[in-house]
Amino acid sequence: MNKVKGQFELLGLQAKAVKLEELEFVTTFTNLGLPKEVITRLQGLFNEVKEIAGQTINIGKIIIMKLIEFVKENPNMAIGLAIGLGLSILSGMLISSIPIIGQGLNAIITPIVALIVIPVGVLRGHRLDKALNNKEYVGNSLFEDMITIIKKFWALLVDIFSSVKDLLNEKTYI
Repeated sequence: MNKVKGQFELLGLQAKAVKLEELEFVTTFTNLGLPKEVITRLQGLFNEVKEIAGQTINIGKIIIMKLIEFVKENPNMAIGLAIGLGLSILSGMLISSIPIIGQGLNAIITPIVALIVIPVGVLRGHRLDKALNNKEYVGNSLFEDMITIIKKFWALLVDIFSSVKDLLNEKTYI
């Protein structure tokens, strides 16, 4: 993508970002069951702005907008991810409550639980999204689904970074 096209796309995203209200963002993520602590952290990102060449760009809103698009396209995958994260955190809390050895076990067992539970939640959510969208479902091909999931997450990251890359490459902020 050339610089002019990138700036044009960024201005289009900025126009959409200006319309995004904080209440809509908070409501969307609250309805998904995201913990209030996470929403509060995202609110800090939501209000992040940079001034470039005399123009204020809402970087935080653009990133949040891309996250909302991703969640709307893949609602069950997002819920599976949230459930996996929640179960991982819960297991860590339960293990660390064991007297004397809890802290040591927590450092070992919680990451193992996270490595198992989070991908399973994302995989189940992805398969539900595919089934509900009547997309071609080829058996229980784990590798096919994992590749598709990785492509979707990678596309999300690429969208976010390509949206703000010109801002990040600027040497001076005016």
